[in-house]
Amino acid sequence: MGTSIAGVLFDKDGVFVDFEKTWTPALKAIAADAAGDDRSLETRLLDVAGFDPHGDTFLPGSIWAAGHAGDLVEVWMPLLNGMSPELLIEKVNAHCLKAASHPVFPAEEGHRIFSGLKQLGLALGVATNDAAASARATVSAFGLADLFDLVLGYDSVANPKPAGDPLLAFAGHTGLEPHRVIMVGDNTHDMQCGRAGGAGRDD
Repeated sequence: MGTSIAGVLFDKDGVFVDFEKTWTPALKAIAADAAGDDRSLETRLLDVAGFDPHGDTFLPGSIWAAGHAGDLVEVWMPLLNGMSPELLIEKVNAHCLKAASHPVFPAEEGHRIFSGLKQLGLALGVATNDAAASARATVSAFGLADLFDLVLGYDSVANPKPAGDPLLAFAGHTGLEPHRVIMVGDNTHDMQCGRAGGAGRDD
């Protein structure tokens, strides 16, 4: 028996937010802030986050491309003597919240796409490994707040992507069975989240 899809859960960065234009400068600013005047340390922080200086980009599947602030803090803490994890995550979240988000496509087109899906009767959500406050600010800035039923950040659930918690949270919020939800994303964390949460399965 086929599955009747009633909800779509979208990743944010790389799907409707241009990851490179938005998050490459943001992570550079975070690394500079954390390193102070130590340029060697700044370079090392970027390296462990997955930065490719030759391409001026972050490698697919790297900490910054697929992980969340907690993942970044975990790999940076051994390099930052004297800084507490609490202060570091505060710095990361503050930079993320003020980062200027760049859309993948023009705002009018994005609104047309998502409003079209909404008119089909689909429940729409966002599940990102960005912080929830930053994600909600981006959705609002893009004029999409009224079109999404739920916006989830890594800090909205006990276990963020690649765990299935975000998909299950969206399904629970909208009253849908998980198999009636599909996950749309641009990296393996998104697909693993969908699979772990039972997206699109009728078994």
